[in-house]
Amino acid sequence: MAKQQFGYVKKRKAMNRIHETQWVLTYQCGLNAASEYCSLGSHAQNEANLEQKIQAIEIFEKIGVSNIKLLGGNPTDLPEIDEIIVALNESTISFVVTDNAMNGPKILAIAKKIVFKKNSGFFFSLDFLDENLTNSIGGCSVVKTKAAIKLIPKLVDLVPLLGVNTVVHAKNLDELPKILAWITKLGGYMNLCPLIWGKWDKFLYRTADREFALRPEHRPKVEQIMAILLEMKRHGYHLACSEKYIVSLAKVCCRDDCFGWNCGHLSNCPLLRVNSDLSLMICSDLQGNQVKNFKLDDLLDPAKYATFQQTWLNDNDRLYCASRHGCYWSNVWRAADNFEEGGSFVK
Repeated sequence: MAKQQFGYVKKRKAMNRIHETQWVLTYQCGLNAASEYCSLGSHAQNEANLEQKIQAIEIFEKIGVSNIKLLGGNPTDLPEIDEIIVALNESTISFVVTDNAMNGPKILAIAKKIVFKKNSGFFFSLDFLDENLTNSIGGCSVVKTKAAIKLIPKLVDLVPLLGVNTVVHAKNLDELPKILAWITKLGGYMNLCPLIWGKWDKFLYRTADREFALRPEHRPKVEQIMAILLEMKRHGYHLACSEKYIVSLAKVCCRDDCFGWNCGHLSNCPLLRVNSDLSLMICSDLQGNQVKNFKLDDLLDPAKYATFQQTWLNDNDRLYCASRHGCYWSNVWRAADNFEEGGSFVK
């Protein structure tokens, strides 16, 4: 079943409403002890219960959200993940569960029990195929990747949309074309995002450790690999990134000072980021000094919706990050591209 087209598809002109959402369902993760980098449990102490999560799905529909990525932590660690998937299945919203594949038997059971709607399914973390690299890649990448390699082939005929999220860093560049060929053969898709680094006590995800970060000396190699991936994409391989994102990656990321792209120039909030307590966030990395005071149900009020959008633009944390750090989070960049150009990642 995992044969659906997944890529940049022009579909509509930008609207004032935000159509793409990332929803952190939980910070629970069985791998929290594997790496300090992943230990995020303290960021939301009052996670929404099942009733509140079902109500949240209804709110997403009412405010015009059409695509949701469910994040963690690890979403399948939640006992109520089945009910959440069923509720989304019955909604008008396409969705992807992003997971670390460690709950293989549970995920397989879900996929066999629930018939996923079109344009919906699972994406898993996968950073290499060559097992000889397992001692050189840090954090919890090794255990997540091994689990995904085993699980993904078993899901191919069970879900409509299947793919991998691959972190691009200094030690897995040669693996990227191999991963793209492997997942394409299985009918799935590959999303790229470089390792995002930077030191600020308000960052939630990015790491201050630059051992794996792309540096100026890596730029020729990164440009070479991105050219290979771009050619593969043009020949039908399933790379779920726009050509603009691929072409710019080396220039933006192979630096020592900061990232060569930031969200400071945006005139709209392109992506709704919802925390596990249903408060709103700036992005993957920042709760936001002012934005964190908004809750999802505030957006049911048109006046509060407009205030939220303006607050997102003016939030001090966002503006500071844009001026000092920048980023190249694929979710933010592509959502901004979609918002301004008109488009969808699912056809």
